[in-house]
Amino acid sequence: MRYLVWLVWLGADGFGTREIIDPPRRVQIDDVMHAGDIRGSVATSGPPLRYIDSGNRDPSEALGQWVSDQVVAEVCELRWQTGFYSADGLPAFLPILGSLTSAGLPISALVGSNDGETLESHVLTLVSVIGLPRPNARLGIVNFGGAFFHPKVYYVRRTDGSQSAYVGSANLTLPGITGLHVEAGLLLDTRAGDPASVLDAIAQAIDCWFTLSRPGLEIVSDSRDVTRLTSAGVLAAAPPPRSTSSTGGGAASAAAARPRLQPLLRYPAMPASGATSPGASPPRTASPPPAAPGPPTTLPPTAAALPSVPQNPPYPTYILFAPGSTSPTHGSAALSGATLPGGYVGLVLRLNRDSARHWRGGVGTANISIPVPTLGTLRFGIFNGRTTRPRAEFELQMRYLTSGAQLLAPAAETNIMVYGYAPGDTGHGDVRMVVPKPPATNIAMQAGNAGLPLPSDGDCALLEWPTGADPTFKLTLMDPQSPLFTQAQTLLTSASAANQLVGQGACWLPSNVSPVW
Repeated sequence: MRYLVWLVWLGADGFGTREIIDPPRRVQIDDVMHAGDIRGSVATSGPPLRYIDSGNRDPSEALGQWVSDQVVAEVCELRWQTGFYSADGLPAFLPILGSLTSAGLPISALVGSNDGETLESHVLTLVSVIGLPRPNARLGIVNFGGAFFHPKVYYVRRTDGSQSAYVGSANLTLPGITGLHVEAGLLLDTRAGDPASVLDAIAQAIDCWFTLSRPGLEIVSDSRDVTRLTSAGVLAAAPPPRSTSSTGGGAASAAAARPRLQPLLRYPAMPASGATSPGASPPRTASPPPAAPGPPTTLPPTAAALPSVPQNPPYPTYILFAPGSTSPTHGSAALSGATLPGGYVGLVLRLNRDSARHWRGGVGTANISIPVPTLGTLRFGIFNGRTTRPRAEFELQMRYLTSGAQLLAPAAETNIMVYGYAPGDTGHGDVRMVVPKPPATNIAMQAGNAGLPLPSDGDCALLEWPTGADPTFKLTLMDPQSPLFTQAQTLLTSASAANQLVGQGACWLPSNVSPVW
C-alpha cells in the first residue's frame, strides 16, 4: 500500500517539526512506530499498487483495459516485450501506434519467436503498423535454441513525463489482450505514486536489447528482413500442423465437456492471415494483413493532434471519440491527427455488389468497408437515429478517369459509421462509408454519354484519405482499358499474392499512384 508519511520530531518544548515525504515512499508502519523518538501518523496517498487477474472474469482486469485507459494524445513513447505475438492482438494498441507513428515518436517492440513459430505475415503487419522503416521505431525478434523468450511487459511514457506499465502473464495475442485466457499482472504508474526508478528500469530493460545487441536478437528494419528471417527459420511462413490426439473419441468428448471461457473484451478482427501464432485463437475472418510499407514519402500536412478517447464498452478501443461529443464529428474535427501507416495516402479498393450498386442501377445504400488499420486516423461523435452509432462526416469528391479525360462529379456529403456494438444494433462489428448516390449517378450519366464502361463489381477504385490540409475523401473510378486501372489492378493482385491485403478486397495506396485532382 502507498503511504504519505509525516515524521514528527518532538523537541524539548513538546512541539514537533513535521516533514512530508514527497513523492510518497513505501515505509513499513512498524518501522515508523518503533523508531525511538520518531512518532508517525499515516495517511493513504492514491490507490495501492494494483494487481489484476482475469480469473475474476471482470473486464477491467484484462490487459486490453489497461491499454484503453491510456489517453492516446498523452502517450509519447511505447515499449513492449512479449513472449508470443499474433496480429489479432494489435487492435487494442492501434490508436496509440497510429498516433506515435504519424508523429515519428518512439516505439520499441520485442517479440518472441519461440521454436520459430511466430508467423511471417503477422510480423509484416507489425512492420506496417509501426511504419518501418523510420527513425525512432525499433522491432526485434528474439529466438533461441532450447529456450524461450518469455516476458510480457508493456510500457508507456506520457508527455508530462509520467510513466505507466503492465508486468504480468498476458502475451500480445487476442486471448492475452481480451482476457479469454486467465492472466494476472501488476499495474504501475508514477501518477499513482509508484517509483519512477522502477518504471525507468522497465524501459531500460527493453532498450538494452537494442543497445547491447544481445545474442538471439534479430533486428527488423523493413519487410526484407522479415523475408530473410523466414528463410532462416526464425519465423514461420505457415502455422505448424496441429497434432491429432491418439487417445480416441473419449478424450475428445471429455475435453469438450470442460468449462469454456469467453473473452472479457471484444475487438473486430484485425485484418490478418488465416493463421495465428502459438497461444492465439484462430482469427474470426480470413482477411489478410496490411501490406508492408514502401519507401518513406512526404505527406500533406495533417491536422494537429486532437483530443481523442476510447469509449469502451461497448466499442473497441481503436474507435476514437471526440471527448464529450453528442453529435457526429465533421471534416477536420473528425480527424485525430494521425496518418495512415507506412506513409500511404489511401486504399486501392475492389468494388463489390454493395459498393458498386449505384452504377448498376441498384436500390438501397451503397457502402465501402473501412479496414481497422485506418481507424486511428478518425475521430467519431455519436449519431442518435433509430440506433445510436459512432459517426464521422466528410465531404466526398468523385471522378472517373480515362486515358484522355477526367469526368468530375459535384462533391457530396458522406459518413463513416460503426455498426453492431450498441444494444440492438445490427451489423457485425464493422465500419462502413456511404457511397452517396448523387455523384455516382452523375458519373454514370457522364460515362454513358461518352461511351465509356460504367464501374461494376470487380473493378478497381482509389480512395484517398482526408488530411488536415484537405479534410475530404476522394474516390477515383477508372476506365478498365486505362494504364491507371492496370496499375491499380497490379497493386491489388500483388498484395493478394503476397498475403498483404489491408482488408477484404483492399490494399494500401502509395502516394505516387493517383493523378492530381
